[in-house]
Order: sequence, then C-alpha cells, then structure tokens
Amino acid sequence: MEIAIYFKFILSFGLILLAARVGGELFERYLKQPPVLGELVAGIIISPFALGGLINDPIILNFATVHHAFGLHEFSVMEIIAEIAVVALLFVAGIETDVRAFLRQGLVGALVAVGGVIFPFIFGFLITMWLVPDAAIAGWMFMGATLTATSIGVTVRILMEMGKLQTKAGTTVLVGAVIDDIIGIVVLSIVIGVAATAKAGGDISLGHVCLDALKIAVIGFAVWFALLIIGVRFSKYISWFLLSPFRRSGTIPIFAIIIGFIIAYLVTLVGLHPVVGAYVAGLMFAATNEREDILDRTRPIMLFLAPFFFCYLGMQVDTRLLWGGAIVALILIIAAVIGKVMGCYIPARFAGKMSHTESMIVGIGMVPRGEVGLIIAGAGLLAGAIGRELFGAAVAVSVVTTLVTPAMLKPFFSRQPVSPVEEDEGERQGE
Repeated sequence: MEIAIYFKFILSFGLILLAARVGGELFERYLKQPPVLGELVAGIIISPFALGGLINDPIILNFATVHHAFGLHEFSVMEIIAEIAVVALLFVAGIETDVRAFLRQGLVGALVAVGGVIFPFIFGFLITMWLVPDAAIAGWMFMGATLTATSIGVTVRILMEMGKLQTKAGTTVLVGAVIDDIIGIVVLSIVIGVAATAKAGGDISLGHVCLDALKIAVIGFAVWFALLIIGVRFSKYISWFLLSPFRRSGTIPIFAIIIGFIIAYLVTLVGLHPVVGAYVAGLMFAATNEREDILDRTRPIMLFLAPFFFCYLGMQVDTRLLWGGAIVALILIIAAVIGKVMGCYIPARFAGKMSHTESMIVGIGMVPRGEVGLIIAGAGLLAGAIGRELFGAAVAVSVVTTLVTPAMLKPFFSRQPVSPVEEDEGERQGE
C-alpha cells in the first residue's frame, strides 16, 4: 500500500511540474505575460479546492496522505520540495547579482525596505481597526503585519524573466526584499508576542516583546552582513580553498549549490528565513572567478524546480475563502498595493535619485506578498488573533498582489529601457 503511495506521489510531482510548465508557456506565448503568472494560475486550477477536488486525486486532494506515508507531520513532502525550489531560485539570483552594485544600493535598499514596512503596516492596522473593531489589537496588528510582507521569490522570478535583475531598480528591489524579510521576522515576533499575551489574558508588555524582537533583529542583521562581507572580501580564498579541490572533477557548481543549501539552513538558527541564506550564499560565489561556470550549471536546476514552487503556491489558495469578507479584502488589497508602492517609491526617488520609471519599478516590485503573506496569515489564525473572515481577507491580499504584480511591472519596463547600474552611474558622473 505504501509503495503505491510512493508511485502516486511521483506521478503527482510530475503532473504539477507539467501543469506549471503548460501554464507558464500559455501565459508567455499567448497572453504576453511572465510565465510565473501562468504557473500560479495553474496551481490554483489544479488545487484541492478546484480541479484537484473534482478528480479526487488522493495526493493532490489530501496532502496528509503523503506526509503520513513519509512519516512527516508538520510539513508535507510537497512543501519541502517547494522550499528546496525557492532556495535554489534565490541561490541562482544571488550569483546573477552584481555584488558591488548590491553594496552600493545597500542604503537605498534599506530605506526602501523600511518604507515598505511602515506604510503598509499603518494602513493595515487602521483599516482593520475601522472595519473589524472586534478583532482587537492583536488582530489589527496581524493584518498590518500581513501587509508588510514581500515575497522575494516571486519578485526575483519576475525580474529574471524580464531580464531586469541586474538593473539599478532590480538590485534595489533585491536589497529591499532581503532586508524586508528580516524586518518582517521582527514585526511577526512582536505581533505573535502580543497575541500570546492577549490570549492568556495578561497585560501586554510591549517593552518586553520589543526587546526580544530587537535581539532577533541585531543577530539576524549581523549574521547576514558578516556572510556578505566574507563573500566579497575573501572571494579569492573561497576559490582557492573551497572550490579548487573540485576543479579537476568538474563538480565545482555542484559543491557550490551544496554550500548554498547548508548556509540556507544555518541562517535559520538565528531566526532568518532560508531564502536569505541562499541569496547571500549566491552573492558569496558571485564574487569568485568561477561565477560563470557555477551560474551556467546551476541555472538548469533552478529552471526545473522553480515552476514547482509557484504552482505549489497557487495550490495553497482556497478560493472559497476569497469571498468571505469581500469588502474588507478589497479595501485591504488596495491599501496593500498603495502602501508598498508609496512607501518604496519615495526613498527610491529621492534618496536613490532614480527616475520616476525606476522608482515605480522598485515600488511595484515590492508589492507581491505571496507565500510570506500566507505564512503570516496562518500564524495569526493559529494564534487565535484573527478569525476565518480576516484570514480569508489576508489570503485574498496575498493572492491578488502576487497575481497583479507582473502585469503592473510590464508597462514600466517597456515604457523606456532601464539602464544597468554601471551605465546609470557612468551617465550620472558624466552629467
């Protein structure tokens, strides 16, 4: 019986990849949209809440069948594969990034991240307090936290497909998204602390909760920055001591991606998400002489796995929840888009001295909430801070902001060419 489940899992894995590939191809070829959008829509169509439920497939319909068979209880095997896929995606994105351009955009990216957290959080908090007063402070804060999220995986994939990953705007979005992830962890830890205290009926000690969150922030930033500096300053030593022994066998790229996965795990020990570690690992190898070889041979791995992640993300969407609290959801979606665009546009335009088009690309590039918004919403539901209605609204925010981002970005990319960072800097110096 268990052997049959294994075989069905292999079939389901192949079918999900096939659906993702077909969806991506249809959207790219006929609708002239980025493939990632088609992969997300394909996931929604074959999800257990849509076609997957109609065809009664035991794997797609009930992920519990899979993780009981594999002896797992907290995560399904599908989820683990999806995490591996997004780690591979961010590792390759790190290798493709110009490390020195990344450092040059560090301050602007940090300001973009801060603006992209403050405005959406305030909007989400106030709107929920106004429309759902019964949710209390923990619920209002959770909805604010949901709006602060940015899905770096979705953003990176869109920039890759449009060939804009190495532009000044693209680099700023990457810096902002990475720092946004760290800030998001801090905000989420504060909100969970408040929710736990409120649920226990105790007095909410914001000072104690904020102190714990500050510790997480300091450690997280320190580890992330240390890894980045090590990669830039000691790239020659990484080549000599880590990569050279594998040169003769031609397995340098394989060893590099193994190191990427190890670093992705290690950063979780200080509270960071694996994608942050994967991205900074890619940046480390981006500064080495072996960069092109690593990139050429790890990109196919990413291209094979990444569509699975986005299709799986679409499969998590229960379309029935999207209709609960439709008015609240609609207002929160509008606030989520405006909050991110405005909060990220202002620092990009004035601190980063970017053009209007580049600043809009930065703002829109930070809009998708994706799986990060779903995770925060799920945490709020489990903590008892939000009910099913607000959870449905949060799901709607995550889904809609992810789906509209590619279409919102495309006109700005086609309106005028966005110069790479190096050319852009040279033009400014020439002026």
